[in-house]
Amino acid sequence: MATMPKSSGTSDTLRSGTGYAVSGDSGRALANAAETWFAAAAECQREMMSFVSMRLEKDADTTREMMGCRNPADMTAIQSRWVEDTLRDYNAEMGKLMTILTKSVDGGGRNGG
Repeated sequence: MATMPKSSGTSDTLRSGTGYAVSGDSGRALANAAETWFAAAAECQREMMSFVSMRLEKDADTTREMMGCRNPADMTAIQSRWVEDTLRDYNAEMGKLMTILTKSVDGGGRNGG
């Protein structure tokens, strides 16, 4: 599976302040806000890619299981379990994403923060 680097050239550019016409504290605040936003967005993307991969694997397992069913009752039981698992997984994923974003807003998303 492809992974994204934890930092990028964008972060280095933002940290150095190169390319910003705004000077002083407001320029630094803008650079910090942009860096925090980019870090949170990258972390969310990594988390979502991992989640989608996990869900596709579970969906494929469920499909294989349903293909082996011999009667409608078994098919219904498998489908009910799949719906419950899917809802639980999506709910847990939303919690993870909210944690990432909350950490970012609280200042924990910055390097060293």
